[in-house]
Amino acid sequence: MMDAAAFRTLNHDLDVRILSLVDHLDPGRLHSLEPAPEGAEAWSAAIVLGHLAEFPRFFAAELRRFLADPTAPVGRTHEHPERLLALQNAAGRSLDELRTAVGAAFADLALALEELTDDHLPTTTNNRRYGDEPLTAFLDRYVTGHKRGHLDQLASMPAAVGERS
Repeated sequence: MMDAAAFRTLNHDLDVRILSLVDHLDPGRLHSLEPAPEGAEAWSAAIVLGHLAEFPRFFAAELRRFLADPTAPVGRTHEHPERLLALQNAAGRSLDELRTAVGAAFADLALALEELTDDHLPTTTNNRRYGDEPLTAFLDRYVTGHKRGHLDQLASMPAAVGERS
């Protein structure tokens, strides 16, 4: 199991990799929908960035709330209104605007993670979707695993013309 410092380092490294990739996206292809696996929604790079600008803030707030009250339920479903609105609102945003929003969201989550200690990690959470699980599972799923998945998604898009993961 990772300690809190290693978790923060991994989160930071993912942020750096994502932002580097964003810096090399082709603005001309930013809003082009990309084919998705069967049963999945087609996303553009802009939609991915809109989501990357939203979910870290949401989960930073969830983490802060949990650290203040370990009995508070955490998590959400794909139908969460803020998530859906972020995906929808990405359509009219420029690459510069989206990159700034992603960077700000990453900074907010990094600040929330600074509150995390090794003692918090084995604490059991009440996940709205998955039930009781350790905080490490919440962090793996909603922070590092989530970012890693979207890093891979962005890197595979034709809009990713420069650096690849």
